[in-house]
Amino acid sequence: MIGETVTHYRILDRIGEGGMGVVYRAEDTRLGRQVAVKFLSAKLSQDQSAVDRFQREARAASSLNHPHICALYDIGRHGDLPFLVMELLDGTTLRRRIGGLALSVDTLLELAGQAAEALEAAHNAGIVHRDIKSANIFVTDRGQVKVLDFGLAKLVNRTAVPDSAETTTADTGRDSTDTGHTLGTLSYMSPEQARGEELDARTDLFSFGVVLYEMATGRDPFEGRTSALIFDAILNHTPAPPSAINPRVPSELDHIIAKALEKDRDLRYQTTAELRADLKRLKRETGPTRMTTAAPSARSVAQPPAKAWGRTAAIAGAGVVVLAAAIALWQFWPKPTPANAPIDSVAVLPFTTAGAAGDTEYLTDGITESLINGLAQLPDLRVSARSVVFKYKGQNKDPQDVGKELQVRAVVTGRVTARGDRLVIQAELMDVANASQLWGDSYNRPTADLLAVQDEIAGEILDKLRPRLSGEDKKRATKRYTENAEAYQLYLQGRYHSNKGTIASYKKAIEYFQQAIGKDPKYALAYAGLADASLSLGSYWVEAISDAKAAALNALQIDPGLAEAHVALGNIKMWLDWDWPAAERELLQGISLNTNLALAHDQYGVYLATMGRFPNATSELKRALDLEPLSPVINSDLGWTFLFAGQRADAIAQFRRTLEFDSNAVSVHRGLGIAYSEEGRHEEAIAELKQALTLAENSPVVLGQLGAAYARQGKRTEADAVLKNLQELSAREYVPSSALAVVYAALGDKTRALDALDKAYEEHDFSVVQIAVAPWFKSLREEPRFVALLQKLKLKS
Repeated sequence: MIGETVTHYRILDRIGEGGMGVVYRAEDTRLGRQVAVKFLSAKLSQDQSAVDRFQREARAASSLNHPHICALYDIGRHGDLPFLVMELLDGTTLRRRIGGLALSVDTLLELAGQAAEALEAAHNAGIVHRDIKSANIFVTDRGQVKVLDFGLAKLVNRTAVPDSAETTTADTGRDSTDTGHTLGTLSYMSPEQARGEELDARTDLFSFGVVLYEMATGRDPFEGRTSALIFDAILNHTPAPPSAINPRVPSELDHIIAKALEKDRDLRYQTTAELRADLKRLKRETGPTRMTTAAPSARSVAQPPAKAWGRTAAIAGAGVVVLAAAIALWQFWPKPTPANAPIDSVAVLPFTTAGAAGDTEYLTDGITESLINGLAQLPDLRVSARSVVFKYKGQNKDPQDVGKELQVRAVVTGRVTARGDRLVIQAELMDVANASQLWGDSYNRPTADLLAVQDEIAGEILDKLRPRLSGEDKKRATKRYTENAEAYQLYLQGRYHSNKGTIASYKKAIEYFQQAIGKDPKYALAYAGLADASLSLGSYWVEAISDAKAAALNALQIDPGLAEAHVALGNIKMWLDWDWPAAERELLQGISLNTNLALAHDQYGVYLATMGRFPNATSELKRALDLEPLSPVINSDLGWTFLFAGQRADAIAQFRRTLEFDSNAVSVHRGLGIAYSEEGRHEEAIAELKQALTLAENSPVVLGQLGAAYARQGKRTEADAVLKNLQELSAREYVPSSALAVVYAALGDKTRALDALDKAYEEHDFSVVQIAVAPWFKSLREEPRFVALLQKLKLKS
């Protein structure tokens, strides 16, 4: 589909896929704007009643014109597939924004107020949505809410209309909507919708109450392992007040959510206007000068009659003060978690080591990472990211306090002691709510048994977290990539050094990965690690990049389903082969194989930025940061994306934030130096680039940027000295011609800059991949030779 033109919409790339069908980003060739095109799935396209309803209801939805409703522009058919053309949005769904964690009250009220405005507008137009859920509420990068999928709504008179033609069945998928015969997502259905009764606008208000509960707690109000149990919860059970789960929730928000979730719709909110008014009132009352949880709302405190003032008033006033204090204390007091409540979140804290840290640190880090990666495979379990938990490494903090800071239900802690050729590994699983031990054990085994011990620890933890876990899920969570204990330890040392992110550490990582492969030539994960480290080193020492291709291909030959290998090959296709479509296919394949792999989203974001698709790149990198918020690599890549997009202030701010938790990141100092230079802040630019040059061990790539910064500062002598240095260096080792081109461009010598770029193309210098977006070549962009080079690279049509 990508590259085709559907009527006058040129399909550019695939955005996502759901129960209804596939969504693509496209260009409206008539109006010159980008849009989203959503195709009905092939299965639903065969159901004429579904197609008729799709078209009829889309026409009704197109009548809605509201800033918080995703605009519907057009409807059509491509072959047998009906499609909708909608407003293209940059951001993420509310469901992803929540990500299993409660939102702050301020954020909740702001987003909920906007969504309620959209619902009110739809209801006033006589349209009931019938599938309100957090996945159908979109939050743009600017914080604007857009309610999606009004194409599934029903146009009604202002009173109830029977739904007898469409019976509701059990769809337990959290984000799926079967529009053949089932409308709505089970977890969000109102009681009347679950019973298959006639529906009116109040069904949306119940579903919106479910969304509010999710925003306030990070959890679903109605849970169950089967559709029958979820139905029963919706029809017969009242969920715990949000404040019992999240003490920061004010009592008035408890009241609003409870009223929205009222099972009797006659007792529920009757209009969206009522609900929106209460949200607006609460937002005013919880402003910056007020406590959000300390006092009950005005409606819940009765005032004594005027004539009863005096002693009665004093007693009443004291009672109100005591009541308010009691409510505040109760709201902030830790709530006991029901003993039978499933554990929905866990953090694996960095295992500690006894004795000399250097001897076993790679083991402690490796065991921690392995457990994180394994537990992350479990359904409905939120696992704190590696970059988040590793900030606690060496801090010796109370695990219960860390668990509360991370807002998780349980924490895993461990300690490793090396005694000759034996390891003593102690591990414990703790319930954060009451500091009770859920499981703990100690293992004294030969170092060669490390893999078996890890499997035992993971198995015990899995049994406690998910006692009825399917065999397939357990297999996925404890998958081994090698049976060779020595190869595994060498791989752990490779990962340990690769995570440091310095030139020296990448070189060490490559050595360890190669040794691991020597011990086990079928070790796919080690090949993927070798490819990744070689690519990272290749950013500064270009000759290293050629080793990455063979490693990635070997990994895929051994394990075609290894997401990391597809990501590595995608990078090869981009940086080495200059095959842009193949690069995108491999990177998307990596994401599809492991949607929780931050590396996959990060590298796809880098690809999108290289192609000049900056809004999509930013969204993808922010998704990567959702998974690994403290990753220096991902944070740095977001800074580079801002820089390529011309958002220099944002780039500088992002690079500075990254340096707060990794002051030795080469890429960050280099990017910050370039951004400063582009801003005319020359002294700061030179300082940052000199630091980057030291950290990069005098890489010619960084040296070229330093020469360019001197040129922009007007220091011709220093710039010429850098050129001479690069030319002398080229007699001893490979110096990419692009490094010379950067300096010539900054000096205003366009002819020599273009000569160097032509030579870089002939050398297959990987740096030319980003010349279309690199700000240091902006002075050349209108030159015919530069345009011709872009066309040869297929970066410009």
